[in-house]
This record gives sequence, structure tokens and C-alpha cells, in this order.
Amino acid sequence: MDDIFDDVTLRALKKCIMGMNLIEITSEYTKDSDTGELVMVKQKKVEKSIPPNADIIKLVYQQITNTQNYEELSDEDLDREKLRLLNELKEIESDSRKGKSKSKM
Repeated sequence: MDDIFDDVTLRALKKCIMGMNLIEITSEYTKDSDTGELVMVKQKKVEKSIPPNADIIKLVYQQITNTQNYEELSDEDLDREKLRLLNELKEIESDSRKGKSKSKM
């Protein structure tokens, strides 16, 4: 799998497979009439939860195995396969971190 994906792609895939939480901050500014500077009048902070993307999970499964039809698997089988792939991604990620730390020495 190292040959197929680089580190950035693996991190993005991991986020898509596991889901993620995002914090979105929106600020509104207005120009101060006395000084002419921008002054923040309100700020809104929203936390968004992005669920795992089943289509990405299926695509990764198909790329890795190319033999099974995952549409026919039960939810429990898909969950087991998801956990297996997450563990594999963690191993790949930890191996790539070890390689980077060795190269910096």
C-alpha cells in the first residue's frame, strides 16, 4: 500500500474512514468610524462532526483486495473490515514516522 499512497493521501484517507470533528469560526468585522480600523463585532464558533465516508471505505477495500464485492457484506462484516484497515493504516503511519525520524538524524 506504500507504493499506492503518499503520507498526505494516507492521512486524508484515515480522516475519511474514521470521520472527524471540525471547528468553524466565523468572525464579523465592521469599520470603526473614529479610528478607521476594523473591529470585530461578533464571532461564531460551530463544531461540526463529519461521519465516516462509507464510499471511501468501500473504494479502499476494493483497491486493496479487488476480489470481494463489499455491497454484499453485512454491516458487522464491514465494521470488522474497517477496523482491520484502520489498524493497517496506523501501522503504515507509524512506520512512515519511524522512517522520517531516522532520516533526520
